[in-house]
Amino acid sequence: MAKLKSLKSFKIVRAAIISALILLVVYFILHFHAFGLDINFFSNSDSLSNSESEEEVVLAEQVSVFEDLSAPIFGEPKRIVINSIGINANVVPVGVDREGYLETPVNWDEVGWYVESAKVAEPGNLVINAHYDNNYGQPAVFWKLKNIKVGDKVSLFDNYNRAYEYRVSNVYYVEIDDPERSKVFEYSKSEVPVATLITCGGVWSPEKGTYDKRLIVNAELISDVPGENDSVREQKSLSVN
Repeated sequence: MAKLKSLKSFKIVRAAIISALILLVVYFILHFHAFGLDINFFSNSDSLSNSESEEEVVLAEQVSVFEDLSAPIFGEPKRIVINSIGINANVVPVGVDREGYLETPVNWDEVGWYVESAKVAEPGNLVINAHYDNNYGQPAVFWKLKNIKVGDKVSLFDNYNRAYEYRVSNVYYVEIDDPERSKVFEYSKSEVPVATLITCGGVWSPEKGTYDKRLIVNAELISDVPGENDSVREQKSLSVN
């Protein structure tokens, strides 16, 4: 009988101890902040950090890619077509000579694009020049430029084979001795894409070995979206025929 009472007391004590331990564990879990612990103690902080870093890198790469794609790509002029006066010529890059004068193409039938000026459809001034005649007085590529009129269209094709149309807005002559003649390179209207065509004009001066004036033609971009304009359709028609 004494043994039964002792065993019963032992079971009661053991149950009490187990209950106390359970209550202690529950208390610990509910009040872990009081012990200076953080929830990350139960997780792999390194793996979380690495995962977050990888996500940041991927996000940065995505932003960089979209920024590059959103930036406009401007091409160099490769061909010029002015249907109204019958001009259709290749465009080659030119610079300035040692004396600071704008160079002209070696080939009489080619047009020069000043490499420091704007590209096709780019905001700013795209400068193009070409010969009026050759050394024998025979017509060169810009011989007919003197017949161009305000409102005529100038088509420029870039190195991506995109065609853009400009409309002539101004035609005038500048004396070669005009102290402000360099302003033709600065022509721009609120950063609107413009093209400036230059060739010789006026009267031949034996003393200076050139013409006494320069013909200046300004043209403004009609649309910044390349399309199949009149010049493109005409070229396709010629190729089919």
